[in-house]
Amino acid sequence: MDFELLLCFILLIADFHRISCLFVTDINVPEIVDFRDNVTLSCSYDMSGHTLNSVKWYKDKMEFFRYSPMMHPVYMKFPVTGIQVQDGKYFCNESTCRIELSLLGAKSTGAYKCEVSGDAPLFKLADKADNMTVAALPQSDPLIESFNSMYRMEELLSATCTSDYSSLPTRLTWYINGEQASLGELQPSIDTSIPAHDYILRRQKLQVRFYLSGPRFYHAGKILELKCVAEIENFPELKRETSLNAALIHYDNLNNQMLIHAGSGASGSASAFTHHSSRKSIPLLFVIYLLLSSALSFL
Repeated sequence: MDFELLLCFILLIADFHRISCLFVTDINVPEIVDFRDNVTLSCSYDMSGHTLNSVKWYKDKMEFFRYSPMMHPVYMKFPVTGIQVQDGKYFCNESTCRIELSLLGAKSTGAYKCEVSGDAPLFKLADKADNMTVAALPQSDPLIESFNSMYRMEELLSATCTSDYSSLPTRLTWYINGEQASLGELQPSIDTSIPAHDYILRRQKLQVRFYLSGPRFYHAGKILELKCVAEIENFPELKRETSLNAALIHYDNLNNQMLIHAGSGASGSASAFTHHSSRKSIPLLFVIYLLLSSALSFL
């Protein structure tokens, strides 16, 4: 083989390897976000010797942003339903592109793609995409109501847990001193829904009722802990919880206190009776004295 031909073949292989190396290394699209928040999307890419021609962002196959470093204007925005690129909130270069979006509710949910292209003559393309769900997420921890600061053993406890409104189904779970409440200790849940912000927002209420008896309370000492956990299926990072503690009074302590109070009360009553009786004994003796005097004078 001729030396020049061999050299051209080697260069062709090397050039083919170089051309095949353009790829998107990473894309950052949040899996789920609240519609009230702004969102930052970013992607990174390896040009491997290519000249960057453009970076394009798509939502559901519709382009809404473009970075073209060799053209004017360098940045371009396109109207797409459900999103709005914030003015001045974007930055792109030869290795990364980051943009910040304002969301417009449920219409912002979709597949977001970052596409990178090299310059002429091949205009090599590489892309990556990911899905983003935009929902009305709970903003506060679950609320526990009808829970007192002190309970007696054998007493019936009844408390209610209420989740915050959410467009995604919420599951409530009660824990009593670290143990999950049994089905027999739970009342049927109550689901309330209202339309708002183009969503159907739902709120869950779950009541727990049980008697303070059994080993889990006798072994717990003097503290009762009640915890309510609100979870959204498939999104463990959205879990919220509330815990409350109460003093737990055992019957032996209660009886001792009752005996002390009863003893104090009885002692006070006895003193009062003695004092009251001594005051009434004087008139009675005087009457007896008069009767005896009259009888003696008669004799």
